Amino acid sequence: MGLAAAVAALLPAAPVAAHAGLESSTPAASSVLEVSPDNIVLQFDEAIEAPLASIQLFDASAATIRIGTPSAAPGDETVVLASLPTLDEGLYAVVWRVASVDGHVVEGAFGFQIGTAGSGTASSDGASLVDRVIDGVGADEAVGRAATVARFLGFIGVVLVIGGGLWIAAWTPVGEVNSTRRGRGLLLTGWIALVLGTAASFGLYAAAAIGGSLGDAWSAGAWDRVLGTNTATMLLLRLGLAMALGAVALGRGARATTWWKGTAIVVAMAIIATFPAAGHPSATSPRSLWTLNDGAHLGAIAVWLGGLLVLGVSAVDHLRDNDVRLRSCVQQFSRTATVMVPLIVLTGVAQTWRLAGGLGHVTTTDWGRTLLVKVAVVSVLLAIGAVSRWLLVNDGLGSIRRLVVVEAGLGVIVLGLAASLVSLPPRPVAESKIFSASLAQAGTIVDITITPGRVGGNDIHVVVTPAGGSLQPVTAVLARMALPERELPNVPVALAADGSNHYSGTVTLAVGGSWTLEVIVEVTAGNSLLLSTEVLIPDA
Repeated sequence: MGLAAAVAALLPAAPVAAHAGLESSTPAASSVLEVSPDNIVLQFDEAIEAPLASIQLFDASAATIRIGTPSAAPGDETVVLASLPTLDEGLYAVVWRVASVDGHVVEGAFGFQIGTAGSGTASSDGASLVDRVIDGVGADEAVGRAATVARFLGFIGVVLVIGGGLWIAAWTPVGEVNSTRRGRGLLLTGWIALVLGTAASFGLYAAAAIGGSLGDAWSAGAWDRVLGTNTATMLLLRLGLAMALGAVALGRGARATTWWKGTAIVVAMAIIATFPAAGHPSATSPRSLWTLNDGAHLGAIAVWLGGLLVLGVSAVDHLRDNDVRLRSCVQQFSRTATVMVPLIVLTGVAQTWRLAGGLGHVTTTDWGRTLLVKVAVVSVLLAIGAVSRWLLVNDGLGSIRRLVVVEAGLGVIVLGLAASLVSLPPRPVAESKIFSASLAQAGTIVDITITPGRVGGNDIHVVVTPAGGSLQPVTAVLARMALPERELPNVPVALAADGSNHYSGTVTLAVGGSWTLEVIVEVTAGNSLLLSTEVLIPDA
C-alpha cells in the first residue's frame, strides 16, 4: 500500500500551455523500475525545438542530479532525450520544459521509482516532491501577460499600416481621408506598434523559452538560445520587413511609381505571412494550406478593420459634411467589406475546425470560450455595419458618423481577443488521472498503479506482498479489464515479471468509462486469489 501511495503522489503536473502534449515518456510517469534507465525519453504529439528543451532530474530529497544535455532523437522531431547516470533505488522527479515549433512553451513534471524497497519513506516524501521541485522553474506569469500585449500591438500594427495604408493610398486622389494629420498619424502609430510589438514578442519568447522573468526579455544570452528556431526566425524576419516597409514609406517622391507600389505590396504580404508561419499553422499539416488559410484570414481582417479605423479616426470629421467624393470612398469600402467579411468567416470556420478538431470542444476550453466572445463581438460589428449601409443609402454620410466610431472601437476589441486566443490551447488537454489502489485478501496485499490513466496506451504495475512477506515469490500474476457499461468483454493484460513479485505491462483503453480490473494472483501452485477494482478513465 505504501508503494502505491508513493508513486501515485507523483502526478504529472498540468502543462502551462498544452500546445505540444506529452504523449509518452521513458520512464513512464509513476512507473516502478527494477534497474536504472539509460535515458529520459519524452515523446510529444507535435514537433518541438529540441535545442530549447530543458530536462531536470531530482531525487527524493529534491537535490538536482546531473544528467546529459537534452537532444532530439535521430530522425524524429517529436522526441527529445537526455542520458542518465546510474541511479540508486529511490524516488525521482522529472521536470521538463519544451518549445513547440508554433512558438508555445510547455512545461510539466512526473515521477518514477527505482526498486520497491523503502516504500514507507517514499510515501511520506513523495506527496510533496513534485510540488517542491517544480516551484519556480517556469517563466513568470508576467511574461505571458506581456506576450499577449505584444501580440496585440503586432495585430493593431498590421491593421493600421497594411489595411489602413491600403485604404489611404486608394483614397488619396479624392483628397478627403489623407488631408489631415490624423491619417499620417494613424500610419505612424501603426508602424511603431508593429515594430515594438514584434521586437517585444521576440524578447518575451526568449524569456519564456528559458523559464525566465521579464528582465530576461532583454538578455542577449536568452536571445542567443532561441536564434535559429522557427518562431524566432519569423519574428526577426517580420521586424526586418517592418523596417523595410518604413523605409519604403519614406520615399514620398516615388509613391506614384509602379515599383514603389509593387514593393509595398510584396513587403506587406510577406509581413502577413510571418504570423501564421510562427503560429498554430506552422505545426498543422499540411502546413502550406493552413498557412495560406490563416494568412488570408489575417489579410482580410486587416483590410476590413483597417478601413474602419481610417474612417473612424481620420475621416470622422468629414462624414457630417455629406461630401460626394467622401461618399464614394465609403461606398467603395462598403462593397469591399461584402467580400472581406465572408472570407473572414469562411477561413475562420476552417481554422476552428482544424485546430479544435471540430466544434464539440468549443464550449469546454478557454480557447473556445474566448473564440465565442470574439464571434459575438464580430456579430455585433456586422449588425452595425448592415445598419450603417442602410443609413448611408437612405440618409447620407452624416447619419453613420457615430456608428463608424463604434465599429472602429469594437474592431480594436476583436484584435485584443485574437491576441489572447494565440496563447490558449485549441483542444482540451486530455486529463491524466493516475489510478492507484491497494487490494488485500487472505493476508496478501496487491498494489496496482495504472498510468497515465487516460484513453489510449497505459502502463500497469502490480506489486504483490504475500502473507509470508515480500521475499516469498508468488507463482504467477494475471490481469484482465472489461467495460460493462459499453458491453466490452474482458481483455487480457499481458504482464511480465520485472523482479521479485513485481509485474508490469501495457494496456490500450479505447474509450473512457468505469473499467473493471481483475487481478488473479497464484500465490502457490493450485492456490489462487481473485481481486477486483473499478478504474475510472476520463473521456478523451
